[in-house]
Amino acid sequence: MHNTVKQLFRAGVYAGILLLSTSCKDTDAFFSNSDSRTDTQTANTFNFSTTQKLDLIVDYSAFKVYGPVRFSVYNVNPIVGENTDAEYIDESIEPLFEAFTDEHGRYDATITLPAYAKVLYVVTRYLTISQRRMAVEVVNGLAKAVAQNDGGADTRAVATRAKTAGTSTNDMSQMYNFSFKINTSSGSNTGTRICKDWHTPLGTWNSASGRPDYLMNRATSNAGLLFSESEIDGLYEAACKALNSSSTSKDQYRESADLTLIKDSEVSITGLGSFTCWLNSLGYYYYTDATKPTKISDLDIIMLFPNTQDGMRYTNCDYNGSIGMVRGDAIQLMYYPNIKSGSYAGATKIFPKGTKIGFMVKSNGWGCIDQDHSFNYSGWKTKKLNIWASSTEGLSYCGDTGYRYPNTTGEARTAKFQYVDPSGKKYAIISVEDACDDKDYDDLLFALTPANAFAGLADVEDGKSSSTGVYAFEDRWPSRGDYDMNDLVVNVKDERTFDNNGKIKKQTFYFTTYQNKVELVNGLAVRLNTSQSHTVAMKKMAKGATATSQAVAATYETYTDSNTGKKVYYLADWVEDDLGATYILELTYSSAQTADKVAEVAQPFLFRKLDNGKQLEVHIPFEKPTSRMDTSLFGTEADMSNPSTGEYYVRSGLYPFAFYLSGTKAEAFFDTILSAEGENQAINTFYPTFLTWSSSRGARNEDWYLKSNKK
Repeated sequence: MHNTVKQLFRAGVYAGILLLSTSCKDTDAFFSNSDSRTDTQTANTFNFSTTQKLDLIVDYSAFKVYGPVRFSVYNVNPIVGENTDAEYIDESIEPLFEAFTDEHGRYDATITLPAYAKVLYVVTRYLTISQRRMAVEVVNGLAKAVAQNDGGADTRAVATRAKTAGTSTNDMSQMYNFSFKINTSSGSNTGTRICKDWHTPLGTWNSASGRPDYLMNRATSNAGLLFSESEIDGLYEAACKALNSSSTSKDQYRESADLTLIKDSEVSITGLGSFTCWLNSLGYYYYTDATKPTKISDLDIIMLFPNTQDGMRYTNCDYNGSIGMVRGDAIQLMYYPNIKSGSYAGATKIFPKGTKIGFMVKSNGWGCIDQDHSFNYSGWKTKKLNIWASSTEGLSYCGDTGYRYPNTTGEARTAKFQYVDPSGKKYAIISVEDACDDKDYDDLLFALTPANAFAGLADVEDGKSSSTGVYAFEDRWPSRGDYDMNDLVVNVKDERTFDNNGKIKKQTFYFTTYQNKVELVNGLAVRLNTSQSHTVAMKKMAKGATATSQAVAATYETYTDSNTGKKVYYLADWVEDDLGATYILELTYSSAQTADKVAEVAQPFLFRKLDNGKQLEVHIPFEKPTSRMDTSLFGTEADMSNPSTGEYYVRSGLYPFAFYLSGTKAEAFFDTILSAEGENQAINTFYPTFLTWSSSRGARNEDWYLKSNKK
């Protein structure tokens, strides 16, 4: 619609606002006998809030952490397969709140949660914390979750943990031989070869534990190929930021190609941890662009760690003493130019520039606990779990189609990213997913030296968290309305970006608009209620856009509200003109802030500009209007506001003009208030316990908006 036509249309609509208001005088009596105004009635001073304030204490200090710990708060347990090696987080369940602890693993702040949240599930995906979930009750406005360390997932293990009984060997006959397809029903060998037997030229290993005899010696090895203690701490810090246990790894880490050397170089690998019950085997291979493998049988895999188990992840796993890797163990890789012909002649420590190095993990290659809970090297379960996790796209294999992710295309099963130390040196980190039941890619973690030897990998992203809620407005204020609460529905996402100390350095608000059939010209504005020094970037995403990268720069009219001294942004003066668009305000703080300093800074409201230069505004109950509000409308029609006492947007009866629904998304209302059936139907038509909640002033049925009669 052209601007001139818009203006004429709006002028006609504005002229009819008063008429529309008076014509609806008695409509709410249809919905509730207690909701028809008389001169003797008083204002309902219930604020219709769906939130609660509580003090949240979270403490992970019993564990070794490498910087702030991200945690999420749910009102239901999101973990599936808890305390098993197939554990994962159901990502269809949205957390109510997310934040980061301080660098010591502690958090203590007053937060806002939905009022219905009485039992909280505090969940972390941090690599070195074995207590993934804590359940706590909210009692007298306090919820306290303190993790207990049962001895698992500690910092680097000590060498004495590795079982030492046994002779040196490079014989793989007692291990599953890595080579054949297996009948996943019986566990029997089908005789169909998948790949070549692995090479063992690096040396021997302990026949009982699988710990290599060819580990690098710190006293005699090239120091440039070994990490210092501080560097290893930095590697862990980077890994703990990049990886979220029990949830899907980020695409940019999983899409990286194999490591490519940008110069002739020696190469070493350092084990950082095994976060699994399984006793896996790790090998490496190499190729160039001209010799790129197209199938597993093309690979000449060289054994690195026959048993990557370090015994530090799950205390309920029985490793039979087979601790084959100690965190910090390092092995120097060798280059065998004639390995394709089966010869190790010409071996050298120098890998040529342009060489690509790949890795293969044979799941349970060393063995596992069998069906009868006994340990063996080549039992039925070891064979049945015939999974190979390759770092090269198209070369992984998962033999059991019963898995959640059977991996029929051979998708690479590694995440790759880089750690940048304080001096700017870049080190490659690789993490492996050893099964086909999740995509968290955190079962085996290792890093490579030297610095700056490999083509650039993905940088570790800053930590982020997000929460959502929905604002719903009735647009016929100050008249009575139909209370379908769908004249303007705004989904608000609050995304926070954290620095290395767990403080918020950026806060991004996404406002996505919805409405049902509307006769009036409703606009959307937002007041940023923060006193922290910041800059604001304005952006917009078109309807249907799914990625933030699709946002484009925008310019919104803005002014300073003299009532509060805060900035107001006009996101849309006619929502229907671009319904479904997402309006973005990205706040970058001059200095990073603690959570209590930035909480609840966005206050969306409905507005219509009037011919007198003022505007009509609809806010949630008790929220102060802006300085552009036509205050003469207060106390007219159905409104019973009393600005002198701070009572704004109140009325008699059990329905509000607007409210905020905490811990939900607009999609939840598509088949209720935002459906065709929802037009002109009071909200309790779809949510039967709404009036019970409203009449009890929020004391009962706090979760009323989660219980639609349409579900």
